[in-house]
Amino acid sequence: MIFSILVTILFSGILLLFQQSAEKELDANISGFNIYPLSNEDLLAIFSENNSIPIQTERIVNTVEYQNEYTARLFLHLLPYAFLFCIFLFISSFFLWAALRKIHHRSTKQLVQKLNTIGECDDFIDGHSALTEAYKDIKGMYNEHFNDNKRLYAYLSHEQKNALAIFRTKLELDGHIEYLSDLDDISDSIDNILTLSEVSEDMAKGAVDVSLICAAVCDKYNKVTDTIAFEFDENDNTEIYAKERWIYRAIGSLLSNAVKYGEGKPITVTVKNKHNSVIVMVKDNGIGIPLDKQEEIFNHRYRINELNKDGYGIGLSLASHVCDLCGGFAMVESKLQEGAAFYLSFPALTYEY
Repeated sequence: MIFSILVTILFSGILLLFQQSAEKELDANISGFNIYPLSNEDLLAIFSENNSIPIQTERIVNTVEYQNEYTARLFLHLLPYAFLFCIFLFISSFFLWAALRKIHHRSTKQLVQKLNTIGECDDFIDGHSALTEAYKDIKGMYNEHFNDNKRLYAYLSHEQKNALAIFRTKLELDGHIEYLSDLDDISDSIDNILTLSEVSEDMAKGAVDVSLICAAVCDKYNKVTDTIAFEFDENDNTEIYAKERWIYRAIGSLLSNAVKYGEGKPITVTVKNKHNSVIVMVKDNGIGIPLDKQEEIFNHRYRINELNKDGYGIGLSLASHVCDLCGGFAMVESKLQEGAAFYLSFPALTYEY
């Protein structure tokens, strides 16, 4: 609309300037002359024998020739204005194209951002009714498939855990205790899959004391190693809003890696409340992680692709996912052959009295 208004104003202004210029040219050409349009009958009467009016025949001009010359002069005067108008139209059209392209690029970027967060956002781009409807349809199908997969994961996981529990009882009764540790590993893997399939909107969340869970995890691994030291301040508020299984699996994954790749050196697990955040640190003195890999190790896709190269497995992506579920974050500090310190930060649960 703005472009059309500008072009219309400019075109009207050019017509006005051209009219003024043409009038000045006409006045200059006919100055001192009287021009009278005559018909053929008038000309015959003038040149008849009874005409007493003196006529200067050299001043008589053929109207067709006069109009042709006048039209040619108008055309010459019109050329510069037409040229300026074409230049303006070309430049303004280019800027209009650039503006529309920028708007299109911004809309496309918004569309991509919305599609990338299809499971998190409820709104869409204002003013795009067709895209909004398509987005809602895609989101509906996404949520339907996601919920179906979630229910399937939960069903299979619980069924497998029940079967493993029965199998474990039978092994204990029959005295085959050497297989119990392998059975526990399988049960832990099922818990990992179940945790990775969950979302932050789960209604089963509640108050969880991170210190108690860390103590339970350390007690479990103290049965296989004596290198773990657990530190916490009993006066700190270390409660967060989560599920016990989430925190247990996250810390268990970090501690499992520390035991496996800590080369038998001391491992420290600490829990503290700092600036209303519950921070868990699992520090080992083992092989460490290269600096160029540290930004990628929490990525689930990267962990799967690189699983056989650095040995840290899927546990780090699970720990990062648990932090996302609880509104926190995960990070690492490490140098090669100097160990690694993993940090899990969660918002502390506060109570109003």
